[in-house]
Amino acid sequence: MKFDSIKSRLVLMTLVCVIGMGMLVVSQHYFTQRLIELNQQRDLLLRMGQDLLQMRRHEKDFLMRHEQEYFQLFVERSESFSARLDQLSPLISDYEIPMSQVGSLEEGLEKYHQLFQQLVGLQTKLGLTPTSGLLGQMVEIESRLLNQAYFAEGSNALVQLDEIRLAIRDFQLTNNNSYASNALQNIERLTEDYKAAGHSGVEYEQVEMRLGFYREVLTSLTIAQQDLGLSHNEGLMGRFRQQAHYVEQQLTHIDQALQPVIQHQEHKVKVYSISIAVLTSVLLILLLVKSFATFHRAFSNFVMFFYRCKRQYQRMDPRKLGFAEFKSLAELANEMVESRQAIEERLAVVEAELAQQQRKSKTR
Repeated sequence: MKFDSIKSRLVLMTLVCVIGMGMLVVSQHYFTQRLIELNQQRDLLLRMGQDLLQMRRHEKDFLMRHEQEYFQLFVERSESFSARLDQLSPLISDYEIPMSQVGSLEEGLEKYHQLFQQLVGLQTKLGLTPTSGLLGQMVEIESRLLNQAYFAEGSNALVQLDEIRLAIRDFQLTNNNSYASNALQNIERLTEDYKAAGHSGVEYEQVEMRLGFYREVLTSLTIAQQDLGLSHNEGLMGRFRQQAHYVEQQLTHIDQALQPVIQHQEHKVKVYSISIAVLTSVLLILLLVKSFATFHRAFSNFVMFFYRCKRQYQRMDPRKLGFAEFKSLAELANEMVESRQAIEERLAVVEAELAQQQRKSKTR
């Protein structure tokens, strides 16, 4: 197949269309796959955000109800969050997103989990129920003190003990240190009054020992409550809340970093699609225009050739016709002209010979 033939031009135009459509399909598939991956990352981020919200919910339920069930639910959500983060890391590494953000998120989640474990441990030490931990010890020692004869009904010691118990309950409700300090001072005063009374015996030794233990338990309770946090923004609870907010901010930063990448990929899809379509169209138009011009020029040469052949013999120049098919027709037309010219020349010779013979016969 000659490249300058009509068939080759048609094949070339078909190839341009096929290659253009193929490139368009490949580019669409490639960039669509990239967009799908980015949207999967976005979906992972959304699910991680949901996991984090559930973790915050379980954390608040635990702080309100002090039930271990919510800690287990928190751990399960934390594991789900970590699993999604492991899926997110290799996908993000393919794009222009700093991996340090993912690393910071992983470290933040681990610290968040550790702080919650410390909070659960400290709350367990304080007491998950009124009869467990330091709270349970305090209730038990108060019950034993009330069973002592020194704290008989109507006695001044019982009034002092009730004031201490009331101050402790106020401290538990308000987390105000002044109530705890007041309770400790009253225990000291009660102990001094007991010693000044000069009691003796096994029972009274038990009272002194239990008052000392009462003071130690209250001191431990006060310290533990301060470590836990007298308000939501202090102590371990304050650090825990700040860490939770930090993890939320890290998720937001990754989502914000992912947005320009998605927009860039969408822009590249448009640019590549339009570029391939425009390039294919330009090539097709150029081929069509060139083919049309060549065909028109060849057709005009043929018309002029047959028009001139009526008056004179003239050969066509095949090099001016463009297409190989027209060049072949030009060669055939030239051969036809040469053949006709040769026949006419032979016919003229024969006619001359006949005329000469006729003249000879007349002279005789």
